[in-house]
Amino acid sequence: MAAVGVWIGAYLTWWLPVYYAPLMASLAAFCICAAGNIINDLLDVEIDRVNRPDRVLVRGGLSIGYAKGLAAGLNVVALLLAVVVSVPVMLMALAVIGLLAAYNVWLKKMPLVGNAAVALLAGLTFLTGGVAVDATMAFRLPGPLIPAIFAFFFHLVREIIKDVQDTDGDQRAGIRSLPLVAGVTASLTAALILFFVMALLTFVPIAYGWFGPAYKIITVYIVDLPVLCLLIIVWGYPSRAMLKAASLALKVGMMLGLLALMLG
Repeated sequence: MAAVGVWIGAYLTWWLPVYYAPLMASLAAFCICAAGNIINDLLDVEIDRVNRPDRVLVRGGLSIGYAKGLAAGLNVVALLLAVVVSVPVMLMALAVIGLLAAYNVWLKKMPLVGNAAVALLAGLTFLTGGVAVDATMAFRLPGPLIPAIFAFFFHLVREIIKDVQDTDGDQRAGIRSLPLVAGVTASLTAALILFFVMALLTFVPIAYGWFGPAYKIITVYIVDLPVLCLLIIVWGYPSRAMLKAASLALKVGMMLGLLALMLG
């Protein structure tokens, strides 16, 4: 999804099709995202023994040393790919690697701050695609700023839902997640409000006529309304099954949102 996000950011920026720079930038994003996930798994082995016992490092499917080498190699490859695109893309890649490192080591232990960092990283994939095409046009509307904002809200909501799912492991590891600090009900209320705000923002491109009917149908009737209804149910009945369904629905909603932008 990170690689696809870069392509969509490029698509929303170019006047004429450009392929080489978005390809290199998308491969860099793929590598950085993969390295970040590996580092997260390395640091969360003890937490995953409780929350995710099927993870490869927990069950010994790969060695710790191999995972460390793979993460370092992926980051190096990502920087090399970013360098051949442009200096702005290379700087964005460095910034993302730094933010991922900060998240894995410090930020994820802070309530809501770590969630916001992940959401910001998700939004940056679209801006990276735009910058790979044109560093100035990337920040003009309509353009990659639109999916970047939507991705921020989508991921922030999903991160809060996941924190509610992972309270047992987080408590054991001493992580001060939002549900452990403010409670499950307050966390789900925050997630519901954030998604409602995002749903309202999806009407802005419709009001300005930036996208066509396909965007409206997919975002409003297939994503916004069903997911909002599901989150309301989860707020009232936060069982493990409902939390898992909400997390999955948000992931599917992200992919459908990308489709809406492409078809719109």
